[in-house]
Amino acid sequence: MPYYQGVQKQDLNFALAGDGICWTKNNVAPNTSFACGGTGNVAGEGNGGAAMLRLVYQPYESVQYYAGFGSGDYTLMVDSVTHANTLTGERLGQLYQLGVKAVLWPDTIVAPGLAVDMSFGWQRYWFNEVHPEPVTGFAIDQRLDILQTQVAIETGHLFKPEGWRVGVEPYGGVKWMRRQAWLKDYQAGGRVGGIKDTVTPFLGVHLQVYEKEGLFAEASFVDGWQYGAGLSLRFK
Repeated sequence: MPYYQGVQKQDLNFALAGDGICWTKNNVAPNTSFACGGTGNVAGEGNGGAAMLRLVYQPYESVQYYAGFGSGDYTLMVDSVTHANTLTGERLGQLYQLGVKAVLWPDTIVAPGLAVDMSFGWQRYWFNEVHPEPVTGFAIDQRLDILQTQVAIETGHLFKPEGWRVGVEPYGGVKWMRRQAWLKDYQAGGRVGGIKDTVTPFLGVHLQVYEKEGLFAEASFVDGWQYGAGLSLRFK
């Protein structure tokens, strides 16, 4: 299943513990990242997109196991003492995902189906640029890791009247996500991290074009926009 996924204005949280990331050890542009010696929580905002490939194994009629991996870019905006900094990098990030989906109630003529989906994902990105630049040509060396745990309750129904070649299956539900983020600075040293919990509704549609081929699109819209679209293929 090849697909594209993206995020816009994704909320992250970093909890400072008295020595937030800064670059005073280099004696260049102090406080251009998190405030040194600060405490409390600092909000982060992420934007990015990735090309993904998901493989699905279905040993039972009502249970699916899946694994996904991909590569993409990501930018992170964080607040400093006087302004917001945008961290970015030239190197593509890595994304991985494992999950299981179980049908609790099958889709029937009289009632839509109900399923639960649980997954764990890990993302890693590298940053070597900061904007606005405190000094011309100034570079950073930081790494962002995001561990995402997700549980979703989903319901949907396939509409394919007699004579239709294409089946349309709208679906939706609600999902809980926990994003644990860590930002490590390899120049100044130090590491900050935090947890952000989100409950969001989501909507999607699957178009069954042929017996084993289809198209899908999905989006959620709390704590930023998350969306995906791609091709679904079955080989059996």
